[in-house]
Amino acid sequence: MPSHGQERGESVISIDLVTVEGIDGMLFVNTQLTPVDATVNTLRAELSDVLNATALELNKNENLRRELIANVSHDLRTPLTMIIAYAEVMRDLPGENTPENVQVVIDEAERLTNLVNDMLDISKLQAGVMVKNAEVYNLTQSIQSVFERYNKLKEQDGYTIEFDREAQVEADEYKIFQVIYNLINNAINYTGKNKTVWVRQKVIGEKVRIEVTDSGEGIAPEALPYVWERYYKVDKTHKRAVMGTGLGLSIVKNILELHNADYGVESEVGQGSTFWFELEIQKEESE
Repeated sequence: MPSHGQERGESVISIDLVTVEGIDGMLFVNTQLTPVDATVNTLRAELSDVLNATALELNKNENLRRELIANVSHDLRTPLTMIIAYAEVMRDLPGENTPENVQVVIDEAERLTNLVNDMLDISKLQAGVMVKNAEVYNLTQSIQSVFERYNKLKEQDGYTIEFDREAQVEADEYKIFQVIYNLINNAINYTGKNKTVWVRQKVIGEKVRIEVTDSGEGIAPEALPYVWERYYKVDKTHKRAVMGTGLGLSIVKNILELHNADYGVESEVGQGSTFWFELEIQKEESE
């Protein structure tokens, strides 16, 4: 009999007739059930941990959602304010309907268009509904075409291009164009006082590596994993970018992952940053 202070357990008794080597006998099994309270307590603790972790994750996602809405609202409000202000000036004041003022309206409208397009792209990429239209093309020539959009930088020697040799790849040309364009925009936004951006194409074995380097303040090691997130800023101050929408690096990440490409960022505080990616080289077919 158990003592008064001991938890009372329940037993299961099983009796069966058996025959072993022609001899009849009785098999008697007596086993004590483990108290269910211990199991219930364990399940309660585990459930509590799961609920706490879920609550923390939901809270994190809610904060990210609020931050994203705030950033997008900021980027929408600024060009809209500029468009309305300049349009009213041109309407109400004689002589203000100048090509310069009209160009401001056009530039701000283009900024809005870029933001909307980037939001659509990032949504499709992250939802997995955007596909790549891969074909073999000359990556070097495609990179050179990106720089046709940067005539002012070219006039001011604001960037340096280095190519080992021409290289062909099999990829979605438009999407890789987006990658290079966004990386250059990012470098322009964060480059140093000398306003210099370097773009290098290196052939390493069977792969071609594209590097975009700025001469900015650099990124601390603990911040490097987060630079690919939407609207992430190292200094956490929302300054209006010269170009781009705050979604550029996130789009870069998703496009490169769509291509199963290696990519990364190398940076030291005070030494600038280098964003890079690699694609497999496609050899030209012999005639």
